[in-house]
Amino acid sequence: MRDSRVRVRFGLTEISVEPQQAIEEGVLAEKAGFDSVWIPDHIVDVNGDKLEPWTVLSAVAVRTKKVKLGSAVADTQRVHPSRTAHIATTLNHISRGRVLLGIGAGEAMNVVPYGLPWEEPAGRAARLEEAIRVIKLLWSSTREEMVSFSGDYYTLDKAFISLRQYGSSPPPVYVGAMNAKTTLEISGRLGEGWFSWFNTPETFVRKWKVVSEAAKAAGRDPRRIDTCSHLMIALPRNSEERSSAMLGAKATLLMEKRTLASMGYEARADFLQYQNFTITKEYVAQIMKAASEIPDEFVHRCMAIGTLEEVKGLVDQFSKAGIRHMIVADFLAPKTTKRTIQSLKKLIASYH
Repeated sequence: MRDSRVRVRFGLTEISVEPQQAIEEGVLAEKAGFDSVWIPDHIVDVNGDKLEPWTVLSAVAVRTKKVKLGSAVADTQRVHPSRTAHIATTLNHISRGRVLLGIGAGEAMNVVPYGLPWEEPAGRAARLEEAIRVIKLLWSSTREEMVSFSGDYYTLDKAFISLRQYGSSPPPVYVGAMNAKTTLEISGRLGEGWFSWFNTPETFVRKWKVVSEAAKAAGRDPRRIDTCSHLMIALPRNSEERSSAMLGAKATLLMEKRTLASMGYEARADFLQYQNFTITKEYVAQIMKAASEIPDEFVHRCMAIGTLEEVKGLVDQFSKAGIRHMIVADFLAPKTTKRTIQSLKKLIASYH
């Protein structure tokens, strides 16, 4: 039995949907008891992420009252931190204080095809940390108390944001960090939340150790950091849906090859890590072909493709490992997302 003293929050991340459907499902998610709605910040993706997050989240904000609204996650290479700070502040007013600023180092697929430089890992991590510091500094600024900053990537000279903060504090920052020690440490030093992608219980525990130790070193209490991880699921009704969901799950595993390798599968280590490849028909076809060769057992260790009981079993494992915020992604989106939201209603209530 699950320890009833452990409260788990649930978020919904919208993948592969059109804008109007995302808005409708955001409203539905609040009614079903979800705590948060997250929109990926991708121009392109393998699975079809296509929404500009802030416009969609604004539309969800005016039709909801309680659900938190997060970017999953904003890219520091494509947008200046002053712009990100201004957008998040504006949405925080519109939503009456419900914004969660997810922010990360970005992916090549959303940078390289558009003529923007793709920096080395160390540079991307350093830019991310500096961007977060600039955002938080600007959130503290006023016309009367301007701020200045001189860094390797950004400079502020008597800068401020005219729009005041909503309420007593700015939006919490959720640092997107998958595996790299540098970004995990940034989560510990600067994040009110750690937004990981997906994990096994074992990989989460190892990564959380890095985050928590960095928090302690910075004089912060790790217990105050919200621990998020994707809950990758599907509730197939027939063998065709099951096969489709399993292939999507295996392709996701292949793109996050470090998690796959941690489970002992290294047969296709030649594929690029998710952050580093660009989208072409040929490369996606190669991923799908190789993914079909991965045994089902590796999916079941970190994702739930099956019944609600199987979803519950995975949630219990993750909650015991320390994850407190499950961000649900439906592998059969867009056609089954509304049904999945409704199906999870009782499960979510049992963890609240």
